[in-house]
Amino acid sequence: MTVERLGVNGMTVEMKQFYDRKLLQVAELNLVYMNYGVKRPIPARGGKSIEFRRFEKIDATVGSYTLTEGTMPTETQATVSNVAATISQYGAYSKISDLLDTQGFDPMIAEFSQAYGVQMAEVLDGTVRDTLSSATTVQYADIAIQVGTSGTGAVGSGQYLTASELMEFKRTLRRNGARTINGGFVCLIHPDNTKDLMEDPDIRDDFRWTDGAAIKEGKIGRWMGVDFVENNNLRVRSSYGMSGADVYEVLMFGDEFYGITELSALSARMIVHPRGSGGHTDPLEQYSTVGWKAALAARILNDNFGGIIYCASSRSNSA
Repeated sequence: MTVERLGVNGMTVEMKQFYDRKLLQVAELNLVYMNYGVKRPIPARGGKSIEFRRFEKIDATVGSYTLTEGTMPTETQATVSNVAATISQYGAYSKISDLLDTQGFDPMIAEFSQAYGVQMAEVLDGTVRDTLSSATTVQYADIAIQVGTSGTGAVGSGQYLTASELMEFKRTLRRNGARTINGGFVCLIHPDNTKDLMEDPDIRDDFRWTDGAAIKEGKIGRWMGVDFVENNNLRVRSSYGMSGADVYEVLMFGDEFYGITELSALSARMIVHPRGSGGHTDPLEQYSTVGWKAALAARILNDNFGGIIYCASSRSNSA
């Protein structure tokens, strides 16, 4: 009588589906940056690079396009810019001995799948984050009070994220012609900055009047056309500020600020090789392997459409 099994020589596809699902379920909860970029996957046989293109804004100076009766005007020339991005692959794996797999109290491969899901999320999210850290549209919190210093070195104690800082940066994006995403600009903030922001009465009281129930549940939501998203993977520049203060990056952006590309034929996945599948590399069937692999590239598409507010936090004013 034939017995269907899940192990070696059995329904290994079912096992693969479980591990892949485990990996992606964990990762998708934490891939904040992946939610907002312009996504352009590279198809199979399409190489490993992609070119994003954009039409630059055509001049709209009032009075420059008045027509004279019977006279053909000078033609208008449009400008197209391109930004290239090249895919890099990322991944990690572990060997699990036969004794650990069979005698360990916990199901090791399932546990490793969970852990690697978290790792993959942090690696991919951090890859996009590091790309966006090169944004050239920047603002330094309360910089006017500093004398003789510049850049992140001018950010120190008391220079927190406030309603005023947010409105100033939103004004910059509006003046640059940035468009909103689903009706609002996205603002990624660290939980440390959320605490300071909600202690600013200019924004805290507004939230209490508009959505008090959400505040009680710990939700942030939208304020003045800005959608707040907490992310503990935002970059914190340790001891970069005045007197060794940590400097936080708060990212605010609109539509088409950055782009993300992946490989359609090599999507992020879990790879599990059970004991006995290694051939001559595992002659005594002593270990299994479990790991993940993904391909990703990110590029800023338009520096006018997003950027960074550098600020301090009451959590870490000095080293």
